[in-house]
Amino acid sequence: MKKLLSLALIVVLVVAMTVACAPKTEPAAAPPAANEAAYKDGTYTAKGDTDERGWTPEITVVVKDGKVSEVKYDEVRGLYKSEDAEYHKAFKDAKNVDIVAVYKQFGEALVAAQDSEKVAAVSGATGSFTNFKELTAEAIAKAKDGDKLKDGSFKAMGEEDERGWTPFVSVTVAEGKITAASYDEVSSKAFVNKTEDEGYKANFKQIKNVDLVAAYEKFGTDLIAAQDVAKVDATGGASHSGETFKALAEKALSQAK
Repeated sequence: MKKLLSLALIVVLVVAMTVACAPKTEPAAAPPAANEAAYKDGTYTAKGDTDERGWTPEITVVVKDGKVSEVKYDEVRGLYKSEDAEYHKAFKDAKNVDIVAVYKQFGEALVAAQDSEKVAAVSGATGSFTNFKELTAEAIAKAKDGDKLKDGSFKAMGEEDERGWTPFVSVTVAEGKITAASYDEVSSKAFVNKTEDEGYKANFKQIKNVDLVAAYEKFGTDLIAAQDVAKVDATGGASHSGETFKALAEKALSQAK
């Protein structure tokens, strides 16, 4: 009997020791929290094509702490639509829509939803809404990928004007930076660039007191220094060419993104 009790006690002790020495199963570690910052902080812009009435849509999206924090959409033709009191009134009278309020609503809705697909269209401003969504997608793409440009040489050409001049821009990117940029206009009649046309340059200098070659070169040096098309100084006696340079530089650089 004593032997049976001793054996039973040994079995109990062995089982107890086995349980005590067994490795404890730790609860599975919670997966690391996903980074909620979907976008890279910064200010991102996008510009659309000028329509048949001369309006060019553009958007600015500000990202802070990984979230869209501010959005401004407008259309420009000399003045911005939101600042053109005459246009504002005419639009309101024709469609009973406050265009300034609509543009503001687009931005506020994007900030709230963080997704342009969740921004509702507004009756009477469907064209602007379409532009808003397309430009938002372009600006947000920059916020996802960053603004670094891919290396290469990129060119863009504008429309031939009534005098037969066609503007064009060449931009070179190396190590993600703009390293060279040039602007000129070529004649379809004389097959010569403006910067090489001695007669045109002399006439331009006499009329506007502006050195055309120096003005065009400055567009490029401004862009290289600022690395930002918006910061190129297009004022002065060649302001029309300056604005054309900026539009074509944007187009050329879009190929580097």
